[in-house]
Amino acid sequence: MTGNQTVGSKLIGTFLGLVDLTCEDGIPDFHTIQSLPFVHLWPNMIIYRHEPVVHDFRVVLFGTEIVHSYGEDWTGQLISQSGFEKEFDVIYGVNMDIIEKRIRIHDRGTIDNPERGYKRWYEVKMPLRRNGEIAEVLVFMCFD
Repeated sequence: MTGNQTVGSKLIGTFLGLVDLTCEDGIPDFHTIQSLPFVHLWPNMIIYRHEPVVHDFRVVLFGTEIVHSYGEDWTGQLISQSGFEKEFDVIYGVNMDIIEKRIRIHDRGTIDNPERGYKRWYEVKMPLRRNGEIAEVLVFMCFD
């Protein structure tokens, strides 16, 4: 890593290195991310579970660092009913691509909340396996 990389991108690098070390096919298993090497990274994770009957994703986990940065906890909510309503179609499409194509996507952007200030965010999204099935998306997100 070069000296000009942000704290966020360094933390994502740490996360991806751990995933690649512990997952043969690059797709983490839910059981694996619950193991000790990942514990210190949980606050930066989001898990979306696909719910095809309602054509939506449910927020299964919204890590504490993400809750702190957004100022809300969306755990248990559908994306269409959470703080992501405006971006629903884009998020749904990207999440389906991740699940169906078994790909990783890197993204970055900003949160500009008048009450909480301006923050840059960085994320990597990837498929998550649970009980042998891939119907969830794991997001690792960090902030500068």
